[in-house]
Amino acid sequence: MIVDDRPKRYDRLITAFSKIGINRNEIDLVSCTVSAREKIEQHNYDLLILDILIPLWPESEESIQHSADLLFEIREGEVSNPPRHILGITADREVGASVLRDFEAYTWTVLEFSADNDDWVNRATNCARYLLDQLQIANGPSEKPTDIAIICALAKPEMEEVLKLPWNWSASRPIDDMVFVHGGWFESGGRTLQVSVTSAPRMGMVSTALRTAAIVEKLKPQLVAMTGICAGVRGKVKLGDVLFADPSWDFQSGKRARDKENTQFSIRPHQLPASAQVRSHIEQLRGDRNALGMIATEFEGTPSGVPQIHVGPVASGSAVLADGEVIKEIRTQHQELIGVEMEIYGLFAAAQAASRPHPQCFALKGVCDFADPDKEDGHQHFAAYSSAQVLRVLLERYGHRLVVEKA
Repeated sequence: MIVDDRPKRYDRLITAFSKIGINRNEIDLVSCTVSAREKIEQHNYDLLILDILIPLWPESEESIQHSADLLFEIREGEVSNPPRHILGITADREVGASVLRDFEAYTWTVLEFSADNDDWVNRATNCARYLLDQLQIANGPSEKPTDIAIICALAKPEMEEVLKLPWNWSASRPIDDMVFVHGGWFESGGRTLQVSVTSAPRMGMVSTALRTAAIVEKLKPQLVAMTGICAGVRGKVKLGDVLFADPSWDFQSGKRARDKENTQFSIRPHQLPASAQVRSHIEQLRGDRNALGMIATEFEGTPSGVPQIHVGPVASGSAVLADGEVIKEIRTQHQELIGVEMEIYGLFAAAQAASRPHPQCFALKGVCDFADPDKEDGHQHFAAYSSAQVLRVLLERYGHRLVVEKA
């Protein structure tokens, strides 16, 4: 069912649905929340597309409150036969800003309507196609094999830079009730490798671990990678450099005990390594000045410099660091420390805890600051870009060696 008081703008979507086997007589179009409630009481809907700005009655004024109320009633079980899945849609995210967070939390996703492009049509169609697959398959989902899965902490700027890679990306599609991925492919050594990318709902090790576990369970990739941004250790790396984390640990893991009048933090780090096979191949890129120089040259903006690749310990923690002091304390846990960030240990832990065969895991993060008060604006974009570009060079050059060809 589609709930919107401007039904004509869905002509393209209805046509797209028909191409995947959803006929027009299987789609209900209603213009107000009163009609929507009546229909929901009468039918079992697999998918509800709900406009953020709709009227209560056909003759009423539009209001974001009406859609918010309907969404709340559905999520709280106040209506019978609630739709299995819900997509929000809006033509103006600013107009619906007050309820947008609820829509993003309680629906699959919020589509941004446009009369000029079909991105929202493609995303909605992918969702409908997923539901059709689930109805037709009795013994689990039929996903195409994914060779490589990329997890990013943030949609912007981190996943945004991955999606700029020339890897034939498709519109996002769901792989379960909560997780959406973009699928793509690229050539390496005469082979075609399938790749998927997603971002966690928020920063941090816990969110990354949960998203990684879901991806590994559903897609069963051979490689799991992370790109993004991090803080570097001043004097060891420079802004724009890319760090290959090996090993990673939670620098806040331990016990704080009191001894007489003083308290002391006793660390208990559990270090996890990156894939030794991937590390041996990233080592081959470190001296490739031409490839690294091209990364800086092709950046659309002012690069932080020609990036260098550093391999070494990168610690993870649950707090953003900006005082310049904590990073000195973390160095006491590993004198070779080259960087600090918030997600890699969660990625490594989830990958290594997965059912066998475990995927190889690794992380590449660009340095955007030094975790001190002297932060400079403008380096996050290049750091996210450089980490994604190093991943591109690594996988296009050596991906066919890192992914086992299946018979």
